[in-house]
Amino acid sequence: MAVNLIVITFFILAVFSTVKYGFIQFRAFKETKKILVNEKNKSSYSSFLVSLAAHIGTGNIVGISTALIYGGPGSLFWMWIFSLFSVIFSLMENTLAQVYKVKINGENRGGASFYILRGFNNRFLATLFSIFFLLTNTIFFQPLQVNTISESLSLVFGIDKIIILVLLFLFTYFVIFKGTKRIVRFCEHIVPIMSIGYISVTIMVILVNIKFFPSVITLILREAFSFKAITSGTATSCLIIGFKRSLFSNETGLGTAPSISAMADTKKPLQQGFVQVIGAFTDTIIICSLTGFMILIYQFDLKLYQGVDLIIYIFERILGDFGIYLALFFMLSFAIATVVSQFYLGESNLLFMVANNKRRKVFIFLYKILFLIGIAIGVNFRTKAIFGFVDQGMILLGCVNLYALYRLRNDFKREIRNYYN
Repeated sequence: MAVNLIVITFFILAVFSTVKYGFIQFRAFKETKKILVNEKNKSSYSSFLVSLAAHIGTGNIVGISTALIYGGPGSLFWMWIFSLFSVIFSLMENTLAQVYKVKINGENRGGASFYILRGFNNRFLATLFSIFFLLTNTIFFQPLQVNTISESLSLVFGIDKIIILVLLFLFTYFVIFKGTKRIVRFCEHIVPIMSIGYISVTIMVILVNIKFFPSVITLILREAFSFKAITSGTATSCLIIGFKRSLFSNETGLGTAPSISAMADTKKPLQQGFVQVIGAFTDTIIICSLTGFMILIYQFDLKLYQGVDLIIYIFERILGDFGIYLALFFMLSFAIATVVSQFYLGESNLLFMVANNKRRKVFIFLYKILFLIGIAIGVNFRTKAIFGFVDQGMILLGCVNLYALYRLRNDFKREIRNYYN
């Protein structure tokens, strides 16, 4: 119950902030085109892809199927509404990440912990956020991605979960234990392929069944404003579930993306904020919506499924046996890219706490071990239980970060003036 009240409060604050700053997030499309296309800012582009990798995870596929199963079609509408307003926090936090970033070992590092400490000099709160982040990043958020990998491989190939765990450990060592540059290169290669591929397949499915599309939109709107769907208990209300899935999908306002935004070298901090707004829109408004449309077009009895199995069955229905392997490819690539980039996010927050500690390497090694424990949790828990972990993690991060954004609101106003002057 407390989680739901906080999520609703989050939305109210997002609406208020959007109005206060003149709906500035909707200028992101024009500004991002100038930054990425006209100015060809490679640094912003790389951080944009790493951020997409962190956020375009299984929440865009399994998360949406789970939202439809428990919240019904109306949850999609409330997901859109929440996303349109909440991206104002993405603009704020990623701008501040650029303002207060620092150099550590020759690399740009930053994020919520950095702007809390350097922006209003609260070391306790900055350290608390870093601790919350490390917890959520390793044992709350990450297990969902790993669970999708485990459930998919087990469902399609019948592979024992112990074998899956060993394979994931080996992959994690190869990519994550080899440094930041390998993480960035990995994301630069896999994110465009998986995103364009998934969007293309889902659009193709919708176009083939375009005659059913108007009825799908009608169903979403009807269910969104159905008194029964909205008030059917806080756990199954389409409004609450739509809000939560939007928040988990793009993580706007949670203080996670700023660690990636700090990587970029930009002329003005607000530029990176605009770039990340586009990432949030791409994540939720485009990819999540396409997943939802594809599921609803085929009118399955959603109560018969849990999440992963629904996606695999849909692709099998559309493309036969090939569809099973295509669904597996998308879910694995989305999950793996997210796991890899989530490691970087956690490492940045750890470095904030131990940057000047002589035993820094020991702490980083221990973080890697904790990260592996999160993988083990994901392999062995069920999807619904893990979404419960996710909700708790979002609240821990969101409460601290929103307070920080409020304290630094004048810094954000200054960057708006600097950008347009």
